[in-house]
Amino acid sequence: MVIGNGDRQPKEGVEMTDVGEVWIVGIGPGDPEYLTVKAMKLIEEADYVAGFKQALKVVENMIKGKALVMDYANEDEVLNFIASQERAGKKCVICCYGDPNFSDKQFVEKIKSMCKNVKVVPGISSVQVACAEAGLAMEESLFITFHKSGSIDEEKEELLRAVKEGRRSVIVLPRPWDFMPKDIARFLIDNGVSKDLEVMVFENLTLRGERAYVCKLSDLLSAEHGDLSIVILRGASRLNDVVLLNGSLRTRHANEMS
Repeated sequence: MVIGNGDRQPKEGVEMTDVGEVWIVGIGPGDPEYLTVKAMKLIEEADYVAGFKQALKVVENMIKGKALVMDYANEDEVLNFIASQERAGKKCVICCYGDPNFSDKQFVEKIKSMCKNVKVVPGISSVQVACAEAGLAMEESLFITFHKSGSIDEEKEELLRAVKEGRRSVIVLPRPWDFMPKDIARFLIDNGVSKDLEVMVFENLTLRGERAYVCKLSDLLSAEHGDLSIVILRGASRLNDVVLLNGSLRTRHANEMS
């Protein structure tokens, strides 16, 4: 799909050489206002911009080269094409939702195994947005992602251990096809975690239909959630200090908690 063909001169602040390059670019949680200036310039200057349909939709108005829509069926085909264009001296961008350093390790490693001159440009992750909404500091929390193929047994054990210790809040990215919030709740409850444990759930952050709420772990057993979900399990920071007001999360003042 050709989005446009313009005279693409490098802009100030973006290093483009005559050697082919592949940029893995984080495009934020979905709202274009969270795109970095660096990401926008790279996308505008690229000969090819690849990504899954949902990611490309965020940046479609910035693409002046050719857009390559990727899915799980044609992923290898698209990446092989990108690698061939890198060898031909083209500038290529592969868009990743959020920040590729948060939950795209396998995808990044795959690209690096197929292409030679690869650079990663961080973006704003939905995890960062969730922390901002919940008033959580990353250095006081534990982040566990299940966005990977293959076994997740080690991650599940790490999750169980951290929740039982209860020293830190645990931020979890579920696996869309087989370890969603209700599966996380079932796993934890079946392994001795209290069904009354308070959890916070975010869905579709920065997008239309976003929602956020606090509930008990057992409430997740019958709840359905989409792929863009984040679960935060209470640690040392009390989630019941956070309430939902007018569709947004706000922290109560101490005198309101008495």
